[in-house]
Amino acid sequence: MSALSDILVQLGVGVVPLGVAYLAFRSATDASKKSQQSALLQVEHQAEIERSKVDAEAFIRAKTIYEDALAQMEKQMTRMQGQASQLGAELVNEQSSSVAMRDQIRRLQAQIRALERTILALRSQLVDAGLSPAPPSDLTGPHLLRPQRSAD
Repeated sequence: MSALSDILVQLGVGVVPLGVAYLAFRSATDASKKSQQSALLQVEHQAEIERSKVDAEAFIRAKTIYEDALAQMEKQMTRMQGQASQLGAELVNEQSSSVAMRDQIRRLQAQIRALERTILALRSQLVDAGLSPAPPSDLTGPHLLRPQRSAD
C-alpha cells in the first residue's frame, strides 16, 4: 500500500500545481475580460464625449442662426410698423382732404342750383315782361370745362 500511497501523494503533488495553474489561468482570463470591458467602456465613453461635443457645436451654430434670423425679423417688423404708421398718417391726410373736397363740391353744387334757380327766375321775369330771353351760348353753357382757343 505504500506504493499506492506514494502514487497518491505524487498524484496529489502533481494535481496541486495543475489546480494552481488552472486558477492562475482563470484569474488571468477574468482580468483580461475585465480590462477589455474597461477599455471598451472607456472607448464608448470617449465616443459619447465626442458626440456631445459635436452636438454642442451644432446646437451653438443652430442657436446663432436662429438668433440672427430673429434679429432680422425684428428689424423687418420694426420697418413694417414704421411703414404702417406712415401709411396710416397718409390715409388720415387723404381722408381729411377727401372730406374737405366733398364739402367744397356740395357747396359748389348748391351754388350751381341757386344760380340755375336765379336764371329760371330771370327768364321767367323776361317772359313776363314780354321779352324773349337769349338762347344759351356754347361759350357760357354749364358743360364747358375750359375755354376754347380760337385759331389765328
